[in-house]
This record gives sequence, structure tokens and C-alpha cells, in this order.
Amino acid sequence: MAATTCELQWLTYLLQDLGVSYTQPTTMYCDNQSTIQIASNQVFHEHTKHIEIDCHIVQEKINVGPLKLLPISSSIQTADIFTKSLPPSTFQLLHSKWGMKNIYSQLEGVINFFFCIDG
Repeated sequence: MAATTCELQWLTYLLQDLGVSYTQPTTMYCDNQSTIQIASNQVFHEHTKHIEIDCHIVQEKINVGPLKLLPISSSIQTADIFTKSLPPSTFQLLHSKWGMKNIYSQLEGVINFFFCIDG
């Protein structure tokens, strides 16, 4: 989350250098409720006193305003397809949301036909 926050800040500076004003906060979605609470809460509890500076970077951007952190359900978190092992039904659901198509699907029958002729 801290790396994404830094990238968002860099993009904001880039837009400003190009003369594009962007005043709305950037929305970042997170499926971990504990992370959202720690990043949004200014008072750290006893259990979180050894958190690295990364958390403070995210927290500062949330408090200043250029970042807005919102929860998202794990079942619709499309990035999970790249980071977690998923059951086939969940994988197919998330895969369909990406809108990716197999560009070779039309050739499947043709390729099998060529292998049968050669063999």
C-alpha cells in the first residue's frame, strides 16, 4: 500500500508539472479491514507500535487529503487473481471481470487438424 501511495503521489506531481490540476482524492481499495483501521487511525495502539514508516506515509496522505482508502470485499478484489491461489469458480469469475479473451481460441480446431494430418 505504501508503494502504491508513493506512485500516486508521483503521478500527482507529474500531472501538476504538465499543468493538469487534479484536486479530488485518489481512491485506493483494500480488502484488509485491519490495514484500513491502522492507516486511518492517528492513535496507534500497543499492538501496532512497531509498524514501519510505510504506515505513516499512507496515514499522512489519508489525513492530508490526496488519498482516500475504502474497503472492498475479497470476493470482488480482481487483483487476487494474480496474488492468491483461488478455487476454479472464483478464478473464472475474476477472470471474466478482467475482460481478457483467448486470441488463439479460433485456432484450436485448426491446430488439432494440422496435428492429425501430420501424425
